[in-house]
Amino acid sequence: MAYAVSFALLMHRVSLKVTGAQGQGVNSVGEICGKGLKQAGYCVFGYREYMSLIIGGHSSYQIDVSYERVESSEVQCDIIMNFNHYGFEQHHTEVKDGGIFLHQTPMWKFTNEQNAYFAEHNITVMYLPVEEMLKKLKAPQILSNMYITSIVWMLLGQSAEVLKELVQEQFGHKGEKIVQKNYECIEEGMTFLAEHPELKPVEMMQPDPKWKECLYLTGSEAIGLGLIHAGCRMYTGYPMTPASPLLKYLAEMQNKTGMIIKQAEDEITAVQMASGAMLMGTRAATGTSGGGFDLMTETISLNGIIENPLVVFLFQRQGPSTGLPTWTGQGDLHLAVGAAHGEFPRLVLGVSDAQDGFDLMPEAFNYAEEFQTVVIIVADKQIAEGLYTQEPYDLTKAEIRRGNLVTDPAELEKLTSADRYNPAAKDGVSPRWLPGAKAATYCAQGDEHDAEGNVSESGENAIAQMEKRMAKMEALKKALPDPDVYGEQKSPDVLLVSWGSNASAIHDALKHEAFTKKKIAYVHYSYLWPLKTEKLHALAKKAKTSILIESNYQGQLGRMIRQECGLAFDHQILKYDGRPFFYNELVEKLSSALS
Repeated sequence: MAYAVSFALLMHRVSLKVTGAQGQGVNSVGEICGKGLKQAGYCVFGYREYMSLIIGGHSSYQIDVSYERVESSEVQCDIIMNFNHYGFEQHHTEVKDGGIFLHQTPMWKFTNEQNAYFAEHNITVMYLPVEEMLKKLKAPQILSNMYITSIVWMLLGQSAEVLKELVQEQFGHKGEKIVQKNYECIEEGMTFLAEHPELKPVEMMQPDPKWKECLYLTGSEAIGLGLIHAGCRMYTGYPMTPASPLLKYLAEMQNKTGMIIKQAEDEITAVQMASGAMLMGTRAATGTSGGGFDLMTETISLNGIIENPLVVFLFQRQGPSTGLPTWTGQGDLHLAVGAAHGEFPRLVLGVSDAQDGFDLMPEAFNYAEEFQTVVIIVADKQIAEGLYTQEPYDLTKAEIRRGNLVTDPAELEKLTSADRYNPAAKDGVSPRWLPGAKAATYCAQGDEHDAEGNVSESGENAIAQMEKRMAKMEALKKALPDPDVYGEQKSPDVLLVSWGSNASAIHDALKHEAFTKKKIAYVHYSYLWPLKTEKLHALAKKAKTSILIESNYQGQLGRMIRQECGLAFDHQILKYDGRPFFYNELVEKLSSALS
């Protein structure tokens, strides 16, 4: 895939891609290099691609590195390392001019077309004698990864001594013998590079010490830390990509946090357990993807009518049905906004990156409890598994707001059963108290009910209860913050609008010199429903051109914006192939829209 925009004009970064079959050690090379480069003082962004096969499917691990903030991946890489020959066909055109193409397939003959491409673009192709090295050292196959890592590491301008320190840090607990064998592989890598001076290290930018103090974590880990910080005491789920990493991370943290982590037998049980925990006053959440969310919607609707707080994660992947289960997309926004039968209030939040993943979690629970409503948090595979260099989180600014939850014994004694679903409650938010409390009882059940929760099918009562519940939607909308605006805010010529993980590629693309002198405003939505459009509409009136950027076919946020305020976009940049926006790809698409 070639792009017309000159790479020389893009932000200074270096990128490495490791490819091969799942199970070959692709991730281990990427993980060590990414972690090591962050510790060396670089900002690192990691991106994984893999097929929905446990073993054998083609996969890749890419890291993009810079001295400045980097939040997305680029299309072409400085170095590509191929564990198997399938990568030759898939990735040989993804090497930058003057880049390096490594492989470990002995006696492989490239096609004439491939050789011509390498020559035209001044690409150095090199075979790494992995099997010969293993025989020489009498080392097990698994140590081939360290040999490959050492060569790639040093081609990234990093020292063998630092790599040895990383080995000691990661494998020291396995004993001195294991550590020494890894050291021998590193030394063999040094010898190989000394014997091949045509393999010249990539020119790296100067590191910035500030990145050393940052975290290096996935979006799922950021969300997990946010849940812990928000006071979440229970998480339930059933494994389903890309929701599984969050379940796995919280399970690994269970002994440290004391949280209850439950892998249920299915998504229906998972959401009902979270619902019951919230009814009893415990902050709880559940998460799934695609079809799993479809199974949860009956319980989501139940929580709508009993006005019970509930927090549900919807991790998006591409396509209907099973679709592309290990790839990314944003096709479930309409699902989040409209899922479950009947009309009832809900809040839909969209995670954008590792910072958002942490910051939004306390607010998700706060709004759920304050408005006694369902909160659906949408993210995508790009966020769930992307690796971010993240500044340490501020652990002091979050607050816990539990809304109209009555716990004071004196106040509990004053309550009557009719207080629970009183249609006259301000903004539709009536008092809420916990089952078992020394207070009047009420019935929480799925039939339409009167103020006490008793079944009632009268028309007058149906109107009163519907209007009570939906009044919360207007109050919630007023309470929500406006969308974030970046760049020119007074008189923009260009207006960009997007949500979710697209933010990372947009922020990177706007650093391109083609856009730095343009008056561009970027409106980013984290609070997706109910939708606040006043600020957006004001900016749209001033802008000469408006552009919607989404990772779905229909432009789903754009449709919602048009529904709410009548704004139609001049251009739409939509992507729905299961891949995220690469930042230089987005530079070209934006340049084309503005030409």
